[in-house]
Amino acid sequence: MNERENMVNFGEMKTVTVCSSSKFYDTARLAAEKLEQHGVTVFTPRFEYSEEFVEITVEEKMFLTRDFLSKIQRSDAIYVIDEEGYTGRSVCIEIGYARGAGKIVLLSEEPVEHAVMALADAVVPLEEMAARLAVG
Repeated sequence: MNERENMVNFGEMKTVTVCSSSKFYDTARLAAEKLEQHGVTVFTPRFEYSEEFVEITVEEKMFLTRDFLSKIQRSDAIYVIDEEGYTGRSVCIEIGYARGAGKIVLLSEEPVEHAVMALADAVVPLEEMAARLAVG
């Protein structure tokens, strides 16, 4: 546990935005369900725009990015699904935006990119998130 992780009050996280590459949308949906089961209001990516299955225009990508950043702005924290440490460019932007806005940044796994870890408050595997929320 790092110094910043000790400062995270999980009980104060009432609103969380789940950030994820479209590669991990199944896990992101599961994370959202688990958070909601603990009374947390959750914002998610627009799953219907999965770039794994749908081609997105430049205009749609710009709209979706701005819309998602507004979700982060309304949140207490973000929870990043970074399977095998992968974040991707858009998620890196979201992490930087969240950190700059003073939000709590949680990762589901250790990131491959060390600069991402520099912006994170804690690494909390999905299976541990419920217990952390329950303890507060």
